[in-house]
Amino acid sequence: MLLRLAALAGVLSLAACSGAAQSVAASADEALARGNEAMQQRRYDRAAEHYTAALAFGRATTVAREAQLGLARAFAGDEQYLRAGQEYTRYIEFYSDDPQREAIEFERLQAYAALSPDYELDQTDTITAIDYIRLYVQRYPTGANAARAAAMLDELTEKLARKRFESARLYERRSLYEAAVITFRSVLEDYPASTWADDALLGALRAQTRFAEESILARQAERFAEAIALYERIEELFPGSPVLAEAVSIRDRADAGRRAAEARAGA
Repeated sequence: MLLRLAALAGVLSLAACSGAAQSVAASADEALARGNEAMQQRRYDRAAEHYTAALAFGRATTVAREAQLGLARAFAGDEQYLRAGQEYTRYIEFYSDDPQREAIEFERLQAYAALSPDYELDQTDTITAIDYIRLYVQRYPTGANAARAAAMLDELTEKLARKRFESARLYERRSLYEAAVITFRSVLEDYPASTWADDALLGALRAQTRFAEESILARQAERFAEAIALYERIEELFPGSPVLAEAVSIRDRADAGRRAAEARAGA
């Protein structure tokens, strides 16, 4: 039995070696051709292997440029977006004279944008994507893909704004009102054009009012006054916002609290 297993293992080993030998390209051109064929068949993992083999023949070959771009696109097709972004960057660095550089840089930012997770998760990849988008928009403000890049930038920025907004809501739910105020206000400061800006300022007003209500008497009047100042900013920045009605109600509560605190302090 052991002899049969050993013999079978030997046969399988020889078959594997034979298959590996058949997959080795004799030249960079052959490896590139195999990579292109695999890409047409949407066999992206195989295409990446062949393009890598083509590049192994050296950067001085006539096909290295095409193989490098093919490798980036193969990883993108295989949804290995981080590796795709890295290979696009290598291409841009090695072949900065490419007349299609603008389009290739757009492909790169698409790869990084695809890494951006849902807003609940860590947003490091989103920030990286935004950096590449801003770089692209700065370089090609009137480029063919400028409008699409701007739309992607808005979408990813909204995600960061919501992430920050939800963090503030969490502080508020935990009755950490001072931290909630700071975080709500940072949404407006860092993402003033986002759709979360007016809700965040309302959240800051709400949390500041609760913070004042729970403060010692000596600090209540000034903290209620800070809440009223937040209302005035909502009225100034978002006069037509649907949050204004709720803001007025909270402002009235803060104003009543301020007058009551001043009266008690003067008694």
